[in-house]
Amino acid sequence: MDCWKFSLPALALGVTLICGCGGGGEYREFGDEDDVTNTTADDHHHDLGPNGGHLVELGEEEYHAEVAFDATDRVLTVYLLGPDAKTAAPIAAEAVTFALEGGDEAQTITLAASPLETDGENLASRFASEAGAVPETVKDAEDLHGSVTVVIDGTSLTGEVSHDHHGHDHDEHGDEHDHHDH
Repeated sequence: MDCWKFSLPALALGVTLICGCGGGGEYREFGDEDDVTNTTADDHHHDLGPNGGHLVELGEEEYHAEVAFDATDRVLTVYLLGPDAKTAAPIAAEAVTFALEGGDEAQTITLAASPLETDGENLASRFASEAGAVPETVKDAEDLHGSVTVVIDGTSLTGEVSHDHHGHDHDEHGDEHDHHDH
């Protein structure tokens, strides 16, 4: 009987090898079309910047504006980022503007330079509005529609901020980049 304890697993392995490998050399090679990226079930997403705000392209991806909104203090903050949309890109500017659309009429909000400690002398990568500058009709960042305008070295760069809740088409310009127009 003890001999069966040892032989049973060996027998099962032998049967598996003999019967289980009857594919006759049918192998499948994987190519580039099999290379997939994990996705979430939520198709409606926005690319978020390092500070948790929505990313907007400025220029030909030379810069990105990260738009963040504090609903409690009603403060709008724009972080200026480089081409990688992650690294602060300090500039010599005293302010940037946000043209808020919607409601009864458009409103321009000035965001004053609020330099980070790492920005350097006379430079800023963070710009913030005064507390209460954003109207009560804006409940959260999804309600922000308009454009950010930044002047860098005499060149005005504007990026559109919008949130499409219905069609999930975040790219109004037909580019391949999905981080535009958020």
